[in-house]
Amino acid sequence: MKIRYYFLLSMMLILSWGTSAAQDAVGEKTPSTLAGVWQMCFYRSASPDVPGELKTSNSLKILSDDGHFTNIVMMQTGAITIGYGDYYLKSPGVYTEVIEKNIHLPQLNGAKNDLHFELKENGNLMYLKYYLATDIDGNQLNTWCHEIWKRVEMPAEYPHDIVR
Repeated sequence: MKIRYYFLLSMMLILSWGTSAAQDAVGEKTPSTLAGVWQMCFYRSASPDVPGELKTSNSLKILSDDGHFTNIVMMQTGAITIGYGDYYLKSPGVYTEVIEKNIHLPQLNGAKNDLHFELKENGNLMYLKYYLATDIDGNQLNTWCHEIWKRVEMPAEYPHDIVR
């Protein structure tokens, strides 16, 4: 089971490092600073008075060079895709996801979603925020959602403590 999980993850990493292609009709390309594999993060603290440490989660966002994105969640039973579509740079600091399918936020299926981003720590942390007008049932939310994503990097050598 673990071998299949790591095989799937390896294949997704390979696919994310594809060749560059034209992004839209005017030929704009997604900046290479966004392309890659990103892991969602959150802050964890033992005390409500302390901000805590940034920890990684089990969610991955793959932003391919060709303008395709895939969101994946790793589970005990294996990884699943929870959303996918295309993306393009709308302006400096904003990229748009054109969502084909999203099982986490199905109200966004077929929609364009602007994500405001800021890159920090030499482009290795991406702070995102996006606006949700409604929930799945059409109820008004009118809220901004905030997420932190850390770029997944390849170490210089194979880790000796890796569990496979």
